[in-house]
Amino acid sequence: MSNDSFYQDLPGFERFNDCSNNQYYSPLPDDWIVIVTDVVNSTKAIEQGKYKQVNAVGVASIVALFNSVKPLTVPYVFGGDGASICVPNKYKKQVVNALSASKQLAANHFNLELRVGIVPIQDIRQRGKNVLVAKFQPYSHFNQALFIGNGLAEADKMVKQQDSPYLVETIRSATNDLFDGFECRWNEIPSRSEEQVAILIQALSTNSDDIERTYQQILTLIRNIYGEEEEYRPLASSGLSLTNSSKNLYCEASIRNAFSSILSKFKYLVKLRALRLVGIYLMKNQVKTQATDWGQYKQFLIKNTDFQKFDDMLRMVISGSKQQRLLLLSELEKLKDSGQIVFGLHAAPSALITCMVQDYHTDHVHFLDVSNGGYAMAAKQMKNQMKQSCSLNT
Repeated sequence: MSNDSFYQDLPGFERFNDCSNNQYYSPLPDDWIVIVTDVVNSTKAIEQGKYKQVNAVGVASIVALFNSVKPLTVPYVFGGDGASICVPNKYKKQVVNALSASKQLAANHFNLELRVGIVPIQDIRQRGKNVLVAKFQPYSHFNQALFIGNGLAEADKMVKQQDSPYLVETIRSATNDLFDGFECRWNEIPSRSEEQVAILIQALSTNSDDIERTYQQILTLIRNIYGEEEEYRPLASSGLSLTNSSKNLYCEASIRNAFSSILSKFKYLVKLRALRLVGIYLMKNQVKTQATDWGQYKQFLIKNTDFQKFDDMLRMVISGSKQQRLLLLSELEKLKDSGQIVFGLHAAPSALITCMVQDYHTDHVHFLDVSNGGYAMAAKQMKNQMKQSCSLNT
């Protein structure tokens, strides 16, 4: 396979249960780079009620990078307050421009600091870590990249180190086109049961067979408590409604007009309100056009949502009852106490989605997180457990 088409040419697998199976993973090509974005002090921003903005900035960085390397298909994972993306080094100039635009967007429109960095895969390997990629493809029209090798976490450390040489500085040469396809038009989605739960679980073993066994045990545990995938999937058509909230629509208007005038942003807000009414009509009346079957749009949205993913840890957003969560928590505590895992959970009544839309037929991806902190708050809990685990082992 050619280096540029590395991810596109990867064979996919259909069962998420195979996420920790090494046979599906291939090493990132030698001439690729790993891009890291994250909102600095995201926990504080969340406590100030800015989690939707934190989420939006994280997704906007993915959209900008995607647009900067089009039509290339590249692997990435969204983490709630940032993302990791891998691209060939030959696109570095375009990538720096996209990252710079994302930094300016975060600062100018949301008063957030987006830290961005670029780390060559070779530098990661020199530190004894690696990035291996798999393609989870549950449907012909949708796939997600999964990662092992601890290379993404290492890249994150390298970018965050003091006076890091991997940080990307801001350059003033950005355009709105980089954020084409970013959308934020849905109300928060209530749980199909009682609550939406963000889950992070990381196995602590360094033995690959033990790691695979641990994740298989956890996925079986989740099924035993919550049922099969369709029972805990966090989205349902009945819970999806287009927002009329000025606060919610402002996110998209600001991002899509990041480098335009206030008047342009206002015009875009007016356009969004009109598009909302059009969208409601098209979906309610199941209108079919040459490009889109609007009666099926919500079903494709549900299928194209990243509610379960894997990047050296299990990341999930699931729907269930408080009783189910407490039972899961009890079982995870046992695994933690035995030294097998660290984890974080964060529950809220609803979830939020932020979207990257190439077309309205099947080429759209929806990034899911739990309201009021989601993955970021779960990560805070997991980091505290990791510190405790390290102190016990020293």
